Amino acid sequence: MHETFRSATVSTTESPEMHEHAPATQGGEARAARRRAGRTQAIDEASAVRIALGGTPVERARLAFDALRDLLDDPEDTSRVFVLGLLVSRRSYPHFLARLTLDDRGARLLREQPSIDSQSVDFAALRALPATTLGGAYARHLEERALDPDVFQAPPGLPEVPAYVAKRMRQVHDLWHVLTGYDTDVRGEVALQAFTFGQTGTPSALLIALGALLRFGRQERGMLPLAVDGFRRGRSAAFLPPVWLEEMWERPLDEVRRELGIVPAAA
Repeated sequence: MHETFRSATVSTTESPEMHEHAPATQGGEARAARRRAGRTQAIDEASAVRIALGGTPVERARLAFDALRDLLDDPEDTSRVFVLGLLVSRRSYPHFLARLTLDDRGARLLREQPSIDSQSVDFAALRALPATTLGGAYARHLEERALDPDVFQAPPGLPEVPAYVAKRMRQVHDLWHVLTGYDTDVRGEVALQAFTFGQTGTPSALLIALGALLRFGRQERGMLPLAVDGFRRGRSAAFLPPVWLEEMWERPLDEVRRELGIVPAAA
């Protein structure tokens, strides 16, 4: 949700759409800010890693609840997405990792550990590509929304492999936006979280989508059918985590979507 509710993917750039759902008054914003400030140290990523690895179930539940509440108070606070992922998806991780490594492309990802950031990707070259290519569409997606691809790095304190997997899933988040056609507003982020749950089965994606539906569902009509559709699209598409999307920059976006079994939301 960069992030927005961004995930495993996400920038802290503010968007007008998100602020339509912020606390309605300055007093409400101030109260939300005070609540978050009181918990900032308790739910930083390093603390989340420590509690995810060695905390009690009660500690994990309490921290996850605080992170979700903060996220719903301020959907632009994408650090809470990361914290939630660390805390509530730990049991699903072994299955996800097995599925990733059983695919030859996923095993190669873990060996070579490529990054999708400004040190590894020539974004000027991507911007020079036609907008109809995957790379050209991705570069324009970032530029038009003032998103920073360097925001997504590995969480501190995790072993090498899970740290890389977390980083990778964060870095492909906006590419999944491009592939699915979901925007980065509340509706689009909820739909992409549902899509991600359909893809990976990670509880954090489901929890974020459900929390957003409860928080914004009355204001945003049609969100529930959109989320259900996102889940179905995620289930029916090819398994995306092992795909080397960076090797497809120059290919037509429509061709990549067809190959991966993705029907874009706008279609």
